Amino acid sequence: MKLLTYTMLFPNRTRPHYGVFVKERLARYRQRHGAEVRVVAPTPLLPGWWPRALGPASWDEWRGVPLEEEIDGFPVAHPRFLSPPGVGDGWRARLQARGAERTLVAAARAFQPDILDVHYAYPDGAAAARLRPRLEQALGRRLPMVLTVRGTDLNLLPELPAVRDQIAGALQAADHVVCVADALRDVALELGASAERTTTLRNGVDADRFTPGDRAAARQATGLPAAGRLVLCVGHLIERKGQHLLIEAFARTFGDDPETLLVLVGDGERRADLTAQVTALGLSDRVVFVGAVEPGRLPDYYRAADVSVLASSREGWANVVLESLACGTPIIATRVWGTPEILNGCAAGHLVDATVDGLAGGLSALHTLQAAAARPWAERHGWEPTLDGLHEIFTGLAATLAPRVASGATP
Repeated sequence: MKLLTYTMLFPNRTRPHYGVFVKERLARYRQRHGAEVRVVAPTPLLPGWWPRALGPASWDEWRGVPLEEEIDGFPVAHPRFLSPPGVGDGWRARLQARGAERTLVAAARAFQPDILDVHYAYPDGAAAARLRPRLEQALGRRLPMVLTVRGTDLNLLPELPAVRDQIAGALQAADHVVCVADALRDVALELGASAERTTTLRNGVDADRFTPGDRAAARQATGLPAAGRLVLCVGHLIERKGQHLLIEAFARTFGDDPETLLVLVGDGERRADLTAQVTALGLSDRVVFVGAVEPGRLPDYYRAADVSVLASSREGWANVVLESLACGTPIIATRVWGTPEILNGCAAGHLVDATVDGLAGGLSALHTLQAAAARPWAERHGWEPTLDGLHEIFTGLAATLAPRVASGATP
């Protein structure tokens, strides 16, 4: 099986954690089913004349991405596409398609893929739908397209009128749509995806890497205090991850308890605002900003914690929930999108509303969580069913291939 993967969501030299969940699924599929994979991961650029001070916060990081590189054994090409701020999102897929076309067509000709494996509905899915006729023309045959939707691409972006129709078009153009949660599948069907060609295949957890361990040793390894209660939150410091709500809830619940610390693992554009919030609440000695950590160090943070918290307002399928449980750490999580599908019936998990009141209530009830139930629950969510489900989809589509020259024009 040869997969030509097309997505912006893939790690690169300057952003090694970006889209790591896509890479993990590909790596596991490659290992289990012996696939060959080539990745085309478009990189957004501002026009040269655009005032740098007005660019997005990630501008300098994107500039440092090489045109080609190898990431964990995956050959990755990074074609550039124009992506100026202020240009309506309705143009983003067209701009991406123009920038990626030459590289993607060349990769298809050289690699002769069986499947065009696309991740994220917009702009990636819409751009891939535009480019597929050109790819089929270059190959002289059909190229089945499988589109995986993962969260914000369906739980937020369809609210933008200029984007909704393009997302619907991408879902309808795909030969198969893979959703990481049933909640996302419901939206995909509302947008016109075929029920017969839309499947839920959830992300699994690496139960060999995320394992229980000695809490004292984990605290020593992470440099966290040996005594006291630790509340952990892992995620990018961005608005939708809800750390500002958690900090307020923590102040309300543990403001008078000097033995309890809140530990925030991750970095992002909201760090300065969150730091100011902590200072204003008088919690500077009670909230620890760890920053971004290497994936290999993350299990020790889960092991060190008494409980972890997911405070997000939107998630497709939150990997941190299963990672925490796999390490034997109970979790309090907001009941958004796919998260209830993970935690319903789990004695080590507690679902709350994505509000200060909801999170405070969860923190107040953390003593009811049963840590012994965490690891067994996580073990029910392995990768094997997802990988085998993907293989069935891919091989089924590949078996339908027949020489045919596509008649579509270049976008």
